[in-house]
Amino acid sequence: MRAAPERPTTRSDSARRRRRLRLVWLVVVVSLVALLAGLGVGYARSYLSPGAIGPLVGVTIPEGATLSEIGLLLEEKGVVKHAFRFVASVERDGLSTDLKAGAYKLHVNEPYERLVAALQEGAHAAEAKVTIPEGSTIAQIAPRVEAASERITAKGYVAAARNDPPPFSLEGYKGGRSLEGMLFPATYALPKSLTARALVEQQLASFTKAFDGIDLSRAERANLTPYDVVIIASMVEREVKVPAERPLVAAVIWNRLRDDMRLQVDATIQYAFGETKPELTYNDLKVDSPYNTYLHDGLPPTPIANPGLAALEAAAVPADVNYLYYVARNDGSGRHYFSASYEQFLSDKAKAAANGK
Repeated sequence: MRAAPERPTTRSDSARRRRRLRLVWLVVVVSLVALLAGLGVGYARSYLSPGAIGPLVGVTIPEGATLSEIGLLLEEKGVVKHAFRFVASVERDGLSTDLKAGAYKLHVNEPYERLVAALQEGAHAAEAKVTIPEGSTIAQIAPRVEAASERITAKGYVAAARNDPPPFSLEGYKGGRSLEGMLFPATYALPKSLTARALVEQQLASFTKAFDGIDLSRAERANLTPYDVVIIASMVEREVKVPAERPLVAAVIWNRLRDDMRLQVDATIQYAFGETKPELTYNDLKVDSPYNTYLHDGLPPTPIANPGLAALEAAAVPADVNYLYYVARNDGSGRHYFSASYEQFLSDKAKAAANGK
């Protein structure tokens, strides 16, 4: 049987094949675009969750640096995790030409919005910084911040730290109350774009990072909450001048709480007055305040200062001693006499009085 002769290719057949080929390429292109868009969203999400904010590092961006070069410099210093994701985010936001050259101080894992704001403002914006000493109160921190910052006022800082604080969780702490005690003392950069609330949030993050390393097992056995530990640490910070005495003063506070004795800590009286008096009088000890630990049992309602790491550690793990009293030696050393009995305390008090003559 003879095969039927092949039908010659017509012009319409060629056109159909070309249309099918174009359709295939269109499907491929659309698929690639969708894939890249999905990756872009993933990159952005990953970038916006960079992990814990780290220490400050120096980054110098030379004049004429391209966006890709800037991204690589930031990745090299750990400011961003991935240069490509940073570049993609900046291009997506239309800020490719807005980043300025200069010598910057930036945090490892700097949040994207804050990083871009600093790079837009220029290196001079990251130079301002404030150092908050251990044992400072909100009232003492506020003017320091105002003096160092071009944007944050003392009133604004007090509002963010005490009157309208950001959400914060710590067992024993009631949300919405003053954040006294958790505003971790350290040195903080103050770019122009930084608000009072953002600074307070940085301090809280630093506190959480430090406090996570504290051993709270003894406090739990003593029925003390983490917030109680912070309150004790704040008193230790204000009472102690010689570092070696921190665990000893903490032990006195623990022992008095255990024995249902009033704490009678002078620093709580000073906090009630809102100022540090050179010397408290007998009448001062009668001040009507919930912070007066001469009149009220137990711990004061909040911390009386913002303690550093050493005071927090001492408050959580005090010395294993039976002391119930201490009195300043009054000999210029900054040290105290410690005792377990009231009789010895009276003797030490007389000795301290003699030292001051």
